[in-house]
Amino acid sequence: MHSDTYPSVSLHNVAETVPADWVDGRAGTDGTTGTDGTTGTAESAGTGDQLCRVPASVGENLNVDARERLRHPTGCEVRFVPERDDAVVAVTLSAAETTVFRPFWGEFQPSEPLELGPTPTTFEFVIPERIPLLDDATTRAGAFSPRVCRLRFEAWAPVAIHGVTGDCRPPTADELPARRYLAYGTSITEGASASATHLTYVARVARGLGLDALNLGCSGSAFCESAMAEHLAGRDDWDIATLALSVNMANRGFTLAQFCERAGTLVNAVADVHPNRPVACVTLFPYHADVIRGDDAERATAFRSALRTIVADSSHDDLHVIAGEDLMEPTALTADILHPGDAGMEAIGRGIARRLDELLD
Repeated sequence: MHSDTYPSVSLHNVAETVPADWVDGRAGTDGTTGTDGTTGTAESAGTGDQLCRVPASVGENLNVDARERLRHPTGCEVRFVPERDDAVVAVTLSAAETTVFRPFWGEFQPSEPLELGPTPTTFEFVIPERIPLLDDATTRAGAFSPRVCRLRFEAWAPVAIHGVTGDCRPPTADELPARRYLAYGTSITEGASASATHLTYVARVARGLGLDALNLGCSGSAFCESAMAEHLAGRDDWDIATLALSVNMANRGFTLAQFCERAGTLVNAVADVHPNRPVACVTLFPYHADVIRGDDAERATAFRSALRTIVADSSHDDLHVIAGEDLMEPTALTADILHPGDAGMEAIGRGIARRLDELLD
């Protein structure tokens, strides 16, 4: 997204912004440290613009939890390219509660995350000393130019941008991946229990295949609603997609018939509008229903079979199934026996990337 309010940056995985309701515009007093060791200062910056992954017109027709989750910055980034090697770019940000973000330079990870909270705080960024000396032929294997600063936010606190100053511009197309990967699913897609946003399976798939990720995961609320089906089908900014459907529906008391109706509508809505773009439906990953004594393994199997049937019954040649249950061992889950840990995210990302690579050929 390119914003008239912040024309020198691009807002990735952001559909619109709304006023941040946690900021009252008063000046703060605390400072923070920028990526190059310079000091950032808190400042009065108005309410700021909260980063939202879907427009309010979509969110208002979703369940309350999904509406809230899609106002969190999962996979959102503020991106810019300094015009000169010595240019200082200042970005003022806030978050509804204490969280962290990471300023990547292309695919290069920072040494430490930066802390963010309710007080609008200005962070200063300068191209790291060795970035201009890199061999372009080597570094562009990652699909991002290393001169692109990517402020990558964690999923669990809403974030707002308040201002940008300094000599910078939005990235150009040749500085970004040529193709985009759209992912819809549950908290597993959002990245719950991954140690950081760049360690989710969506981020790992994108990095492995040189894609730009659009993460529309909805923790606890991926119910395949008609508003989401229409939104996904109406988007024209992606080249390949995964639809991980949906342990939320299996765990929240939806009947198998309800799942079939909703998932079938969503899957076919996307495929109808985009028949020549690969869409992979991912069945339930291993979770407690499969391995806990007295749980409902038959229900998990039935939901997986239903998604396979939806794909098999579709007339679309570029609609596919990925067997989520085969992507990782149950021991790669966290102790809740539901969410993959870092090992699980790595295994899922590797398996999905391998399958998507075949579909992109």
